[in-house]
Amino acid sequence: MNIKRKKLKIIRNGKSYSPKDSPLYKITSKKNLLSIISESPITVELLKNSINDYNIFEDRKNPLKPRTIEKPNPTLDKFHSRIASLLCRIKTPDFIHSGTKNRSHVSNAQVHLKNENTFTTDIKSFFPSTPTKKVFTFFYSTMKCESDVSELLAQLCTCNGHIPTGSRISMPLSYWANHKMFDELSSISNKHKIIMTLYVDDITFTGNNVNKKFINTVRKIITRHGHIMHPTKSIFYPKNSIKIVTGVAIRNEKSLAKNEQHKNLYQDIELLKGFTGKVNIPEKLINRALGRANSLSMIESQFGDKARSLAKEFKT
Repeated sequence: MNIKRKKLKIIRNGKSYSPKDSPLYKITSKKNLLSIISESPITVELLKNSINDYNIFEDRKNPLKPRTIEKPNPTLDKFHSRIASLLCRIKTPDFIHSGTKNRSHVSNAQVHLKNENTFTTDIKSFFPSTPTKKVFTFFYSTMKCESDVSELLAQLCTCNGHIPTGSRISMPLSYWANHKMFDELSSISNKHKIIMTLYVDDITFTGNNVNKKFINTVRKIITRHGHIMHPTKSIFYPKNSIKIVTGVAIRNEKSLAKNEQHKNLYQDIELLKGFTGKVNIPEKLINRALGRANSLSMIESQFGDKARSLAKEFKT
């Protein structure tokens, strides 16, 4: 008989504290580390054996842009989930909208409704370009762990020399390993009265002082910290133009669903209508249409009515 393994998840327990109050702060020995990241007794040898224990495969959902996924295997997944849970309890700056309660890509976009210049960019290959050395520096310099503990944590939390692309630890650790870069970008933005937000590696700036000189400064900061500003995803939107911020269209200081999102929902609804008598409708199609309607309702409230209507008509 196959026993279904309990799905691991990030557990915050409603906690939010400074780095100094984290259990990860000032870990003085490997023995202390073991007790912090595992509920059951483990050895350093077990910890070391789990390093680089990943299932690595290609995600081809988008055939034009296949992605390498580095998913930790069960034992390593437990350690990553525990460390990610602890990292997610550390307070982050107000400019962050990813991995934050009651925030999303939509709340991120809505910060930029002002009819002023906007610049959007992201970091090219963000996780793969965040090396083990940066993770070590975070645990050693920011969290003040002993060097041997920091080294073990850095090895445990990275895959083939960088932050993995398919672990629960990837998103929170990518911020903390790069927090000095993001803090510097925030500081220069505040200096020029520019609003900055961050959604994983999507960085958005809005303000009348967003101009060529400011963008060049942003590029220099990102480059100095060992990253590359994505050349094809860096877009300047002048005042009075329609802009796209983390997948949300903004026009006349209002957030709107993109035309492509309208089109996808419309096509799904037409497919649903093609089934007569509500017989043999694929559950996957119903759920996809409901998912799209609910997602769009976060941007435009009237889609909430559409989601309820679809659920009433097609869910039995």
